[in-house]
Amino acid sequence: MSTTPAPYEAPIYTFRVRMLGGGYAPPNPQEIWRDIEIAANQVVAELGDAIPLAFDFDLDHMWAFYLTGKAWDQEGSYNIDDPEVDEVVIRELPLPGPSGTKEFLYIYDFGDEWHFGVQLQRTSDAVDPDADYPRVVAKHGEAPPQYPDMDEWDEEWDDEDDLDEDEDEL
Repeated sequence: MSTTPAPYEAPIYTFRVRMLGGGYAPPNPQEIWRDIEIAANQVVAELGDAIPLAFDFDLDHMWAFYLTGKAWDQEGSYNIDDPEVDEVVIRELPLPGPSGTKEFLYIYDFGDEWHFGVQLQRTSDAVDPDADYPRVVAKHGEAPPQYPDMDEWDEEWDDEDDLDEDEDEL
């Protein structure tokens, strides 16, 4: 998944990525999270691509980071279309320290608007020479499907069509 060639440089950043809602999120989505490690010399785009994959989503939509934590705030934002996402490395982001409680916002799929809170958990000087960063190192909760079960929708539409036919007979 990485586009940054090894060797990876320390520190290794561990981000906790919590599902906040949107799309077809279940009740209490905040209880679903993934810890993602990424090297200091990897670019923002690699973290942006790693998040949907960590939740078993397809990587087929646009995404953006909002470092202010406010959706659609252009100040401190990194969008998949920005050339900077392939240039700015993780160590250059204005991140709060690991002991801070500040989260920044990540939005995936601008139609369904899956919202995720991203918080720096820790940094480490230990680089695993066998690792392929970014990587998921911990997870909690089962990720919901990115899209609802279309078979169920088809059945519902079929039922509604049956109702329309019944009305026509009256």
